[in-house]
Amino acid sequence: MTVDKRETYSFDTPISVGKILKKLNFLPFEVLVIKGDRLLTRDVVIRGDEEIEIRTVYSKG
Repeated sequence: MTVDKRETYSFDTPISVGKILKKLNFLPFEVLVIKGDRLLTRDVVIRGDEEIEIRTVYSKG
């Protein structure tokens, strides 16, 4: 069984997805960044009141 670990982070100013990933020590190819039903690229800017989901990408060979 896998436990879904959820953490919340807040940013006071608008910040790009790329900068968020860097602050959280994620490499861009390790995760998917999602807002609603839309995948976000690193250049998208997130306002402080917006919520995104970061999902780890797993590859099985």
